[in-house]
Amino acid sequence: MVERLLEIIERSLEKCPWLEKQSIETLLEALASEIEEVTEAVKKNDLANLEEEVGDLIYDALLVAAVAQRDYGIDLERAIQKVVEKISHRKPWLFWEEKISLEEAEKIWKERKKKV
Repeated sequence: MVERLLEIIERSLEKCPWLEKQSIETLLEALASEIEEVTEAVKKNDLANLEEEVGDLIYDALLVAAVAQRDYGIDLERAIQKVVEKISHRKPWLFWEEKISLEEAEKIWKERKKKV
C-alpha cells in the first residue's frame, strides 16, 4: 500500500491543479491541522477515527516532502538516507539481540546525540 500511496503523490504532482497551487507553507498548515485531529482522536479514544486521521497525517507529511522536492530541490532519497543513518546511530539497540531497559536506551540516545 505504501507504493500505491507514493504513486498517488507522484500523480498528484503531475496532474492535480490544486497541488500545483500549493506551497510548502500551505501544506504545513494542513499537516498541523491533521496533527490536531490525531491528537483529538487520541484524547477521545476514538480508534476508528484515529486510524483515518493517522492515514491523513501520513499523506500530508508525504505531500510536504514531495513539494519540498519540487520547490526547493531537496533530494528525498538523501533525506531518507540521513534520517536512517541518524536513527540507526542513536538507537543501535534496535539491531541487537537482547532487549535493553528504558534507562539504558535513554543513556545511549543522549550520548550519541551529543556526538553528532
